[in-house]
Amino acid sequence: MPSRIARRPGPALLLPLLAALVSIAFALPARAWVEVHVAGDDVRLAIDRAGAATVEHKVTLKISGGPLRALDIQGVDPDAELDPGSYAAPHKAAEAGSLASATPVALELLPPDLRPREDGSRRPAALRARFDGRGLSRGVFVLFFRYRTDLMKRGLIQLDGPSARIAWTGPVWDDGYDSARLTVAIPAAPDEPRVDEAPADAAGEPSAEGALAAPSTLSTLRRSVDKDELELLRPYTPKAEPIRWAIRADARAFQPEPTAARPGADALGRLSDAAAASPDRSRTLYLAAGAALFALYSALVALKAREHERLARAAGALPRPLVPIPLAPRAALAGLALVAGVALELLLRDGTAGAALVAAATALAAHRTPRPERAAAALRRPGKWLPVAEAEAFRAPPRVRGVYLDVSTRAGKALLAALLAALGAGVYAAAGASPYHAHLLALDATALLAIFCTGRLAELPADPAARPVAFLRDVARRVRRSHKAPASAAPRPAAKAPASAAQGAAAKGSARAAAKAATATELRVVGRLRIPDGSPDADELRLGLSPRAALPGFVAIEVGVVYAPGAGGAIGLPEVLLRVAPGSPCERAVEQLAKSGRSSRGRRPGERVLAFTPRLPTARMTAAIAAALVRAVSAPPAGVAPTKPQGAGAPRAPRPGNSKAATAAA
Repeated sequence: MPSRIARRPGPALLLPLLAALVSIAFALPARAWVEVHVAGDDVRLAIDRAGAATVEHKVTLKISGGPLRALDIQGVDPDAELDPGSYAAPHKAAEAGSLASATPVALELLPPDLRPREDGSRRPAALRARFDGRGLSRGVFVLFFRYRTDLMKRGLIQLDGPSARIAWTGPVWDDGYDSARLTVAIPAAPDEPRVDEAPADAAGEPSAEGALAAPSTLSTLRRSVDKDELELLRPYTPKAEPIRWAIRADARAFQPEPTAARPGADALGRLSDAAAASPDRSRTLYLAAGAALFALYSALVALKAREHERLARAAGALPRPLVPIPLAPRAALAGLALVAGVALELLLRDGTAGAALVAAATALAAHRTPRPERAAAALRRPGKWLPVAEAEAFRAPPRVRGVYLDVSTRAGKALLAALLAALGAGVYAAAGASPYHAHLLALDATALLAIFCTGRLAELPADPAARPVAFLRDVARRVRRSHKAPASAAPRPAAKAPASAAQGAAAKGSARAAAKAATATELRVVGRLRIPDGSPDADELRLGLSPRAALPGFVAIEVGVVYAPGAGGAIGLPEVLLRVAPGSPCERAVEQLAKSGRSSRGRRPGERVLAFTPRLPTARMTAAIAAALVRAVSAPPAGVAPTKPQGAGAPRAPRPGNSKAATAAA
């Protein structure tokens, strides 16, 4: 067999490969095709008494390919005054009334095209709708746009004795569609509006922009106190032809309403004319409002910084503004950023830039949690614990005075409410002109919240001798209430006479035993203050609890609060301490409860401390642990031995130290 000889690729194969690489490297980007079909156009024509009309279009577009960047609309009114707020939304979202996925639309009137059409007529006015972002992708969308036109000035409203004829021509669409709809809203009048039934003129053309015969247009009339609405429905719209509409209405709908003369009306008219003659007046008012806002917010930022620094220094902490720059430039920059942000929100169609500046003003006004100084964080000096009467120890501390920019004080609440009310008035005034800008102004309230809701008194380092007063007072009230319940639940003696003397003596003995038990469980509540050596001020406050009669080896029950630093201020962590002598009956009585706590040595030799921490730092759980410990260390009444219950149905007395509530709380 002849052997096969391997051949190397010659220039004939390399040239096509090189050509393909060059074509790929220098290829131009392909342009995506787009096809648009108009599936409907619902128009609303709202006419006032002066003959000016607001035209609203809801155009249904079916887009293939895409994205669609712009759309030219032929045949709009030549004197159209475009209103902002146009958008395009998916068809399903538009039916549901949701604008979450809407795309903003920018409208512009195209310059008039002076070239005549093929039939010699003038070309109609055109409007271009530009879709922001990436445009509209494939699917069905609803395009909403609105503009104003003056039908009376253009001669489209003709007064003919007692009636008026209104003619209007819609846009020209290249596609024909079914169910063309027009809703005409006019001021209320005695005679109801109707479709114009005038025949064509002698030349064969429809009179006055083309009146529609009755069979070709369906109408529905809705009348109210202030307006009449006539809905016109045309079964089909031909391709590339304008849609002409005409109705008849009462001429009295376009006559101005008589107004009663008011005192000083001429003076008000002269003032309004003078205001209209001075175009710079509005600019002056805007500048004055901006200057007032700048001065107010800068002053609030400066006063808040001074106030927070004074309180932090008094508490032994260092103030920490969120933006650590000197106060003077920080206050000025905050006021300037707020004024510029509000101005951009009102002037631009997109509120992103203005919101960013308002956020910058908020950051310049905010404060972080103060940091304690090193001297305050050092170990405390030795001291002595002194008992203090309950009424004196847990008396409410005096209110801090001179704090006006803190929402936790009464003055701060009142001032913040007044400023928010002023902002609400501005939002209400802006809502009538633009709900979108009104929402932006409402969100600017964060600039005020940064002043009143940061750098609060609760964020300062806690004073262990004053901060836990309200908490310990609540714990004492709950423990005392839990110890009153058994005494109130004690059985009362029967009203009738006993059947025998033995039974009467037994009843009297049980009553005396119940009285002794109530006396034994009586609770003593005191405050315990720690006074450092060489200092007249206390540095810690605790709650002391003890029963009237305790088991041997009982020393004390103390409820204290330890404060840990947190992001929004100090966090109070309560703790219940039981001090007993090792090996004593009191220690054996709390053996079951000791499993839920932790043991350590006490302050004195021969003392053991059992520490219990509630699952949640609440007064209810802390009081449950303290009440269970008080019941466990209480001594039984002298001379009263525990009796065996008579009968199978008699309740059993709970043993000390078997408290499920205390175990669950710990």
